[in-house]
Amino acid sequence: MTLRGRTILVTREPDRSAGMVREIESRGGTAVVVPMIVTGPPASWAQCDDALSRFASFEMIVFTSARAVEAFVARARHAGIPPGSLSRLRCAAVGSATASVLSGYGVQVAVLPEKFSGASLASAMGRSVRGERVLIPRGNIAREEVAESLRRAGAIVETVTVYETSAPAGIAPASFARRVLSGEFDVLTFASPSAAENFAALFRPGELAGVPDHAKVAVIGPATADAVRGLGLTVDIIARESTGAGLIRSIEEFYS
Repeated sequence: MTLRGRTILVTREPDRSAGMVREIESRGGTAVVVPMIVTGPPASWAQCDDALSRFASFEMIVFTSARAVEAFVARARHAGIPPGSLSRLRCAAVGSATASVLSGYGVQVAVLPEKFSGASLASAMGRSVRGERVLIPRGNIAREEVAESLRRAGAIVETVTVYETSAPAGIAPASFARRVLSGEFDVLTFASPSAAENFAALFRPGELAGVPDHAKVAVIGPATADAVRGLGLTVDIIARESTGAGLIRSIEEFYS
């Protein structure tokens, strides 16, 4: 019960939080889920559908999130393209969680970087993509580092939006900020830059500086760590493995 007495804020969506909640509670901690992002379908599928109509022209497909895999596979099925068709392409995933979702669809991942970030993924692929047509299904606010790195390496890159991310409704900013500033949470967890940015938006200017020192910040991945630091917060814990379970294990190690 290494997290006994610790209250941990989980900022993922409810359908992505269940595993983290189980990991926290199995260690004696208390998980409080307050989603900082909401995802849904894109405003239009036209861009994705156009790419799917030319699916046979691509040689590589890159996924930078598990959500992108699920959304793209669902839309491909809608277009009559089964998940197994992805195996025809060289497939790359940003991290083990994304690779696991692909594996569940029977798709073998050819490129999986040692570090869990878009930049590392681009680096792992960059030497062998010149002239190749690469498709990147992604969210509406995805960072450009992967696409730009592949283009610099000579790839012909096409990005399509398969889901949209927005800030959640229904959170009372002043009330939530008081909970954080009063020291209710021992650990604040963030799994994406957008979650951290939406969290910060709930505070008035200067209020984030008042987050208690005992409230440790734990993140998944270097991109999220950079975003948190950019908001003026200290990153205390970075997951060794960029998954929800890996984040909780790293929090456990921190307190051990």
